[in-house]
Amino acid sequence: MYTGKLSDRYAINVEDPKILETKSYPHSDDYEYETYIDYIDFDKEREMDIASGNGFVIGPSKNIKKDLIDYDGIYSPRFGQTLKDVNPYMDRYKCECGKLKGRIHAGIKCPHCNTVCKFVDDNFSYFGWGVLEQHQYIHPAFYKKLDSFFGRGAMVKNTKRTKLENMLNSGDIQEKAKALKTPKQIKEEPFFGIGMIEFVERFDEIMKYYYTTSRSSKGKYYDDIYAHRDIIFTHSVPFFTTLLRPVNIDGGKMTYEETNKYYNEIATSITAINKNNTRMNRSVNIKNKHLFKLQSTFMLLYEELEKILSGKKGDFRCLLGGRYTFSSRNVIVQNSDLRIDEVTLPVVGLCILLEQRIKNILSRLYNIQPADAHREWRMAIDSRQPNDRIKGIIQSIIDQYKSEGMRGIPIIINRNPTISHGGILAMYCVAFTDTYTMGVPLQPLPLLAADFDGDVLNILLPVNKAFIKYAWSKFNPRNSMYISRNDGYFNSAVSMQRDTLINVNTLARLGRSSYTKEELAMRAGVK
Repeated sequence: MYTGKLSDRYAINVEDPKILETKSYPHSDDYEYETYIDYIDFDKEREMDIASGNGFVIGPSKNIKKDLIDYDGIYSPRFGQTLKDVNPYMDRYKCECGKLKGRIHAGIKCPHCNTVCKFVDDNFSYFGWGVLEQHQYIHPAFYKKLDSFFGRGAMVKNTKRTKLENMLNSGDIQEKAKALKTPKQIKEEPFFGIGMIEFVERFDEIMKYYYTTSRSSKGKYYDDIYAHRDIIFTHSVPFFTTLLRPVNIDGGKMTYEETNKYYNEIATSITAINKNNTRMNRSVNIKNKHLFKLQSTFMLLYEELEKILSGKKGDFRCLLGGRYTFSSRNVIVQNSDLRIDEVTLPVVGLCILLEQRIKNILSRLYNIQPADAHREWRMAIDSRQPNDRIKGIIQSIIDQYKSEGMRGIPIIINRNPTISHGGILAMYCVAFTDTYTMGVPLQPLPLLAADFDGDVLNILLPVNKAFIKYAWSKFNPRNSMYISRNDGYFNSAVSMQRDTLINVNTLARLGRSSYTKEELAMRAGVK
């Protein structure tokens, strides 16, 4: 994925709206950006990293203990200092040439490069690159596409394989007769066991064969693959920084992050593939064996990284997720006594939202220590039953807002996913309840796409007065939701609900004139 200024873009498929999203800021060109998904060309990326000094070429693998201190190894100190290093903070302060190091030299100009020694933070974008000198492997992103394009293959040694695996694994050529038992199977896999080297050489022929013999549903894979034909095969293997895959040696015992296991195997395979000093090393079958091992291990690493990054427990969700300060979540219930922009909140939820104010009032007004104020607030949260003093403080805060011309505590409510105007509303909390639910009127429900079957709303307490003023002009349903943004007419989304209209109509029509003589006689009998 690439995000940058429009003027800096390259190779953008502007005709594909599914992968392109443009965002702009109307008041400055500096904030005009677009985000799009693009494949990384490993070979070009390696060349740029080496040229800019943001990467280095991984040397031949060595004994693992020696490799730990190898300047060109997969655990190179070039990636950055760790707490296990002799001088873990030495390189934090350095000049551009690196001859002047240490905090003691901070601010001093280096006599060699004429640059000032200053603090340099960890560079997580610094990469090591393994390089296949003569051969290539398949880009991991396209390996999955090719796997889907070719489809499921014959079983080998009672193991399910894809056709791509059967093609690349030349070691199973002796198993071909056992795996391909019928003429149909032989016809479906004519390239069984050719190996990686021949697969790269005959790639266009293989693709054309399976495209002409497959169903039309495979066309989307074929088009996408050939749109990036020049980057499908690559010589370069990226090794991300050891700062993200830590290694620890304690008492002669080595422990490391799981991805290091795969990187050790990949580095060994690269070294074996690049060796040409013996007859055995020059053997095509041996090269194919190591290339298949490299490809298989890299795909395991790829899947491991996907597992680490994606999903609810992935790094992205864990790092970027979490609760905002001064926020809560509550199940909603109906409260017909409220106006369109009013809500009621449970007293425990307000305790969380108003944490700092409650503590300050307890500490200053009641003259108790901050630690005791925190303890009282904490007990109110844990017990789910705030005492009368805290309830009184919350009510006084509500009354204070009312004295300032508001109808209650200003809050922001939201229901995920926020996909339309009205998904975020600026409301007022006019009262609190001893229940654990949030009371809302019927009118804003269509705006939130919510109902009363257990839906949960997010509540945020704004603390900036300028933000409150702006938000209530844009997101308050009374101020900005009655007029439709689409046509300028009345917004039907904030109209009364159908069942409410029916009840109101029924109530308006009630009277003696609406009853038949039989119903009136029955009513008189009931009296």
